Amino acid sequence: MKAEKLVLLVGAALGIAVLLAAVIVSDDVLDDDPDFDPSGRLIAEAVGAGAGVGTPGLNAPQLPAEAAAGAQMQTVAMQGLVPFSTARTERFSGRVVEVNTLGSDIGWGQVHVQIVDEARRDTSLVSLAPTWFLLHLGCTVAPNDRISGLAFRFDAVGPDVPIYARSVSVNGRPCQLRSDEGIALWSNRLGQPR
Repeated sequence: MKAEKLVLLVGAALGIAVLLAAVIVSDDVLDDDPDFDPSGRLIAEAVGAGAGVGTPGLNAPQLPAEAAAGAQMQTVAMQGLVPFSTARTERFSGRVVEVNTLGSDIGWGQVHVQIVDEARRDTSLVSLAPTWFLLHLGCTVAPNDRISGLAFRFDAVGPDVPIYARSVSVNGRPCQLRSDEGIALWSNRLGQPR
């Protein structure tokens, strides 16, 4: 028998032995002390009886019960973190003057529209949804379409920032694009291929 075959045979035998040993080990081997994790017991056995340090279980309290009973939760202000605040919503309506599809070259295809509100004489940039999702809902948008809806404004500071449509009505057809929390309804891709 060649040396290569012998090495493979011994390796396979050791692998099977380890697998069988793992399956055969019963719960009787594990320590029943709830305050002592099995990893701590194994370290103590390997290093010596007095060397192992008990590891509290995952659900064990980290403070003595007396200290934990009187403890109060405190909010910690950390530098660089901005407190979460919900995005404000606003209504939009107008005539579509421009339709842009961003990221279509990489399969993303997010549709942004520039609308003009003739009553207020201003323009808004509205982020709708990916092209495939608008097609799925039957809410495709073209120049001169009339749209209206409710949108989130996540960035109130920057100039020319888009608002993100929660719901939109295109020529009278209503379409829900995002949840009340601003989560995109197409995020599960509705079974679309990647």
